[in-house]
Amino acid sequence: MTLRSVCALLVASTLAGAQAPVPTETPTPTVTQEVSWQVKMGVRSFQVQARISVIDKVVLVPDGATYLDEISKWTLRGRWPVLIEDDFFAPLFVRAFKPSKVIRRTSIGAMAEGEEAQRALARHAVTQAWTIPGSDAKPTNPAEAYASVRFEPMGIVFANMGDPAWTAAVALAAGHGQVLNWIDGTFDPPSSILSAQQLQELSAHIEAVTRSTGLSYAQLGDTIDAVTLCRSMPAKAVAPPGAQWAPPSMAPAKPGEPIAVTDALCRSADGKRWAVASWIFGSEVRSAYTAMCSLYLAPRSLMMVNTYQSDGEWRRYSVTEAVTALKGAGYETMELSGPEASVVPWLNLLMGGFKSDVLYMNSMGNMDFFNMWNAQECYPEDVPMLQRPLAMHLIHSWSLTSPESRDTVGGRWLEHGVYAYAGSVFEPYLVAFVPPALVAERTANFVPFLVASRWCDGPLDAVWRITTIGDPLMVMMPPSSPTPPRSTTFDVDPAHGESDVKTAAVIALTAAKTSSAPSDYAKALTDVVLTGDDAMAVQLWSVAANQGSNIAAACAEIALGSLFRQRQSELFLAAYRMIATPTPIDQDMLWQLWTQQLSSINDPAVLVWFATQVRPERPAVDLSRLAPEIARVAGAGAAREAVAPWVSRTTNEQSRKRLTDLLAKMNS
Repeated sequence: MTLRSVCALLVASTLAGAQAPVPTETPTPTVTQEVSWQVKMGVRSFQVQARISVIDKVVLVPDGATYLDEISKWTLRGRWPVLIEDDFFAPLFVRAFKPSKVIRRTSIGAMAEGEEAQRALARHAVTQAWTIPGSDAKPTNPAEAYASVRFEPMGIVFANMGDPAWTAAVALAAGHGQVLNWIDGTFDPPSSILSAQQLQELSAHIEAVTRSTGLSYAQLGDTIDAVTLCRSMPAKAVAPPGAQWAPPSMAPAKPGEPIAVTDALCRSADGKRWAVASWIFGSEVRSAYTAMCSLYLAPRSLMMVNTYQSDGEWRRYSVTEAVTALKGAGYETMELSGPEASVVPWLNLLMGGFKSDVLYMNSMGNMDFFNMWNAQECYPEDVPMLQRPLAMHLIHSWSLTSPESRDTVGGRWLEHGVYAYAGSVFEPYLVAFVPPALVAERTANFVPFLVASRWCDGPLDAVWRITTIGDPLMVMMPPSSPTPPRSTTFDVDPAHGESDVKTAAVIALTAAKTSSAPSDYAKALTDVVLTGDDAMAVQLWSVAANQGSNIAAACAEIALGSLFRQRQSELFLAAYRMIATPTPIDQDMLWQLWTQQLSSINDPAVLVWFATQVRPERPAVDLSRLAPEIARVAGAGAAREAVAPWVSRTTNEQSRKRLTDLLAKMNS
């Protein structure tokens, strides 16, 4: 019996009882092959999801208090995604989840004041999510709720209600059935470095809380195997003295060189891992989105990008074998290798946004650039916009050394919507990464995605520099595996102030036809975008744009993302030019849609206008692609005039040198 067939048997045993409203003790079907703790971890995570109906709707809430109130409506008979409404992450999730209904709630009012009152609301939400409606059991806290259904949590989630990432913590605790606990105090930003003492204190706190649960945790494969830290904190730490802080095949870290916090936590005194730690940080909106992607999305399409040569050790880290493994599990795959992984094909891929659910990619570079085939450089500006939420395994040095900064490779990926990310915080060397083929084999056999991205045992599992961002219990279920259908018959009583977004769009559009008010058109377009219907949004934009400049201006920024994803280049450009102050995301869409089309523009005024939209972090990136086109249409002098002001404007020496070199090239 193959490993996958063993896993399938475990999964089938869950689905056979999927109508049961209550998770029970983990089934133990008779199998003929030993299953690794990673596989058991993934199957157990899947069992929780499979036994509770997913209601075919998404609920959008306006604030944290209403978010907690909505999650408290989850029960063991049904749950559904809950997002804090915004114009970026909410529609990004909805486009992938494709619910039959999108519901909007009005606010229930301000969040309760005080840390303890807020913690009580969070615990209440988790407790309710593990309560059977109508049951005699009336648990008052999560531990009682789990005990009432004979369920043992397999993970612990840590949060701080003063940090916005609490929204992920509550959802993941409720969704997976995990212990919810707290980390007090303040930390420096993610780009900072924890001191050795801070790391030791944090590690001791996490283990003390875990021990206090009374659940077994001391080794991988027992009860507690996952720890998720949901709060802003440094990604790196100073290595404590007196321990082996590097795989034996590598030189140890030099003084001042850091290790990854998530890799150093959850280890015993001898360095052996007792749980896999991961991390979520960011705004309330993005943190809620991260959790909901993990709990509710089922990845189906994968992109594999190989920029390495095919000889020596590099061959082991190519993606071809991973493609084979994942195709066999039923995934839709696309591979870019060799010349197909050069800069030009990559830039072509960016037009309209990246469409895959998962990315396996290898590259070389630093925090502010990544190499494509034959060492051709790309930059954070070339990190794709996404049509769908993305999980990513990225073999690349330094990408997550400053993960809160959009000026870095990893920061731009996270800003664009990556919700699960295995990457490095410093120079880790190639061997620190798990080869894509092994990650693929593990995930195809039900190992959680981020767990599959760690070695987890053997000499290469010494504490080092790979970090994981996202939910460590997220299982990338193979499309070939049976999955329970969503429920369209069960629903809870409507909450006060609840409305259907599609219906609201129709009402607003009907009002707009009568009133011709820009606000009515903007309201209708906003709601259409939130339902994930980009084609309809483009049609509505075309109608609005013909109603006069005031209406068009009110709708321009709302329509921009849909126009980008539908690759409506001319309409996008017209809408963009109506926006008084484009956001950084707006600018990313502009350049990703138009960089490869600049050669089609023959109007000097349009090309010179593009120079006013150069992104300021690395102006040479956009100008190196724009200046030759300006020179083509308006002459070298016009091109120099576009570039020269940036030489004095930029404060970065590296950027100034690149701009000076670009000017010199145009003068030669």
